[in-house]
Amino acid sequence: MSFSKETLLLVEDEEALAEGLKFNFEREGFRVLSASNGRQALELIAAEEGTIQIVLLDIMLPEVDGFEVLAQMRAQAFGLPVLVLSAKSQESDKVKALEFGADDYVTKPFSLQELILRVRGIIKRTSWIHAQKETNEKQQVILFGNGRFLRDSLTFEGQSGNLTKLSPTEAALLLALCATPNTIHTRQSLLKQVWQYEPGTETRTVDVFISKLRRIVETNEKKPEFLLSIRGAGYAYVTDPRMRQSLSSQKTDNKML
Repeated sequence: MSFSKETLLLVEDEEALAEGLKFNFEREGFRVLSASNGRQALELIAAEEGTIQIVLLDIMLPEVDGFEVLAQMRAQAFGLPVLVLSAKSQESDKVKALEFGADDYVTKPFSLQELILRVRGIIKRTSWIHAQKETNEKQQVILFGNGRFLRDSLTFEGQSGNLTKLSPTEAALLLALCATPNTIHTRQSLLKQVWQYEPGTETRTVDVFISKLRRIVETNEKKPEFLLSIRGAGYAYVTDPRMRQSLSSQKTDNKML
């Protein structure tokens, strides 16, 4: 079954908020599916596989909470982008959600306009990744570090042959870094390029996703060879041994900026 409208799955147990969000996203042209608990959300994701473009997910849900929904989605290889919408505002909660597989995190109370822009940004990024797979047939395999990125399946193949599925956001970050190797990218430039955030946004989103990529592409994530941190400046995908040696001599902290 196919739909001309973009389909959003709204997972929210607060009835008034859910109704308001449904109304506003339908006004924006979305087809909105609703679930009031995590169990219903997982059932809808399985039943509607291939038709949902994005999941808008609360964390504090009955039956199955949002963290468990994220964990089960990723364990079952559902590659749907997820924007977490939660009243949990602690930095640790945001980092945990991103580590579990969320693509973005918005804290309640929120600006409806900002939320819609974030959703549009995620869908645009996901669509761009899929368009890249279809239009760049000659560049379907990209060497990255000691492995290679397979565009057609959004999969990273490590040196030992192990395969890891990347989310569209992880893939977009990898492509942004490898497009200009040996170049320093600031947090702000990556937030703008990959997440479409406005300048001045303070978030650890980039740090978390760099850490996730390191676990996938580096032989030893604690001593990265390719995804390096430049203290006070940003991150770089380094292929030039001279630059790597120069950064090492500066005692750059490559665990986290």
